[in-house]
Amino acid sequence: MSPRRQWLTLCIFALGVLAGCQGTPTPQDVLDVESPQAMHARRAAEHAAKPQETFGSGATRIALITALMSPTGETVRERDIRDGASLAVDEVGGGQLSLLVENTDGSPQQIQDAAKRLAGQNVALVAVSVADVPVSTVRQGLGNARAPLLVLRDNGAERPTGTFAFVSDRIDSAVEGASYAVASGHKRLVVLLPSDASAAERQRLERELAGYGIKPALVAVTGTTAFSANVATKAKLKDVDAVILVGAGVSDVGALSQLKANGYLKPNAMVVGSSGWSAAAYRRPELSGSHLCLFGPENGSRMTSRYLDRYERAASPDAAYGFDIIALAAGLVRTQGEDAINQENIRSPNGFIGAAAAFRFEKNGTVRRTCAIHQVTGGSVKLLDPAPRSF
Repeated sequence: MSPRRQWLTLCIFALGVLAGCQGTPTPQDVLDVESPQAMHARRAAEHAAKPQETFGSGATRIALITALMSPTGETVRERDIRDGASLAVDEVGGGQLSLLVENTDGSPQQIQDAAKRLAGQNVALVAVSVADVPVSTVRQGLGNARAPLLVLRDNGAERPTGTFAFVSDRIDSAVEGASYAVASGHKRLVVLLPSDASAAERQRLERELAGYGIKPALVAVTGTTAFSANVATKAKLKDVDAVILVGAGVSDVGALSQLKANGYLKPNAMVVGSSGWSAAAYRRPELSGSHLCLFGPENGSRMTSRYLDRYERAASPDAAYGFDIIALAAGLVRTQGEDAINQENIRSPNGFIGAAAAFRFEKNGTVRRTCAIHQVTGGSVKLLDPAPRSF
């Protein structure tokens, strides 16, 4: 055989060996390939809720009572809160914290039983994500255990004295947005409340605006107030340069259009919305250019990337609230020691840094958060100013 033919024969043999290595997969190879559906099912099973769960092994114990075992199935809100808190134990706990989770069906009896179990485990802080059970039920279950109590409800919800609200709502968003407008040079404000706003929400909004030294030219409920071109209305609404539009329904947008049509708004008037706007509102041409104060985790942050890696879904504001329960505890323990979690320290005017920017508590237990300012454009929102990291 000639040298050329020998070389060709060796090449053909080598290619045959490679084909054998890279050809049709064996049955075992097929079994080892996990489909996307199987992978998601496996990941979901890994994070499935159990009646009692413990995350971390640190000496300081933080408790969370959820309604994840509800007969109607877990809600996205409850799941996100629990998953955000679990993630935070690893990310910011520093090996000093344990998270004890009691997943209930949401009934008063199970919640009270969960609180009783926690009372015997020397927990330093208790958070409750269940939305519609009296907070007194938890206090009764805790008995003589006086751990501070965080309630994942908004500032307007009823709470016993000595407990802390932990959720920021559309009123908080509108107030922070109004503060941003004033700081930007817009001094004469009109506040438009949606027709479903309660008297308590209106009172809270006016009280919190006053806390910033803001006195609107008018606070009105859309759908019941007409902005006609009469002399009295003109005198009251002259030179308005900012509109706080809490809602974004048909009557809300109609009221804004009336103000514009009758010449009450300056050419550079700022429209400030709230976190209560739906995504559909971003597509309304009348609201293009509006500014929104939005609470929640910053896209691209360490928290959002870790959450996405672990749970294969984007981090929501509720996930950020769960994360911040642990961030609060971790901050106190890291700076002041294991016994630092108490009512006085939680009310520190310096506040805390978490996934949902900076937050702190007022004397009455309400929560205040810094927020990121977004602008409505192209049917979506874009970030203008990141949330401040301090007060």
